Amino acid sequence: MTETTERNKRIGGALVTAAMLFAGMTATADAQQGTHCTAEFIVTLDPGLGTEPSSGTFNTPGGEAGTVNCDGGGKGTAGADGRYGTKDGDSCSAGGEGWTVHSFTIDGKSVKNIATYEFGGLSGGVVRGRFDGDRYSGTLTFTPTKGDCVTGPITEGNVKLDMMSH
Repeated sequence: MTETTERNKRIGGALVTAAMLFAGMTATADAQQGTHCTAEFIVTLDPGLGTEPSSGTFNTPGGEAGTVNCDGGGKGTAGADGRYGTKDGDSCSAGGEGWTVHSFTIDGKSVKNIATYEFGGLSGGVVRGRFDGDRYSGTLTFTPTKGDCVTGPITEGNVKLDMMSH
């Protein structure tokens, strides 16, 4: 064999190996997408969601004080910061919208999910909605723990997320 043929075989072999490695990395990345996770944490609202339309902020006291669990065994901590009533005032009866940054630490890896959300009015003691983020999207359930929208605004509640990575 000539020197050129040997060199071409080595280059060809290296290209095949690189293509196989790339295909393997792509398969691994695809396998990580579409992971189902749930998260639960407390948020405080300021000034609170009441009978009159308002806007304000919310956050998880103490940072990532909640939990996140993903199919396949991923576990960690969760929390959120954000704003509600960003387009117009939100209320207990009408619901509303806003934006949030979910903060997760899953198996030691920090993940931020920047999302917009919408929610309906308080019904049966619960608020339900949807969120769409850059890393996760899904549904949310908010159960008030301080305030009831009758005697005073809701200023704290338990948030449960049911989400898929993308």
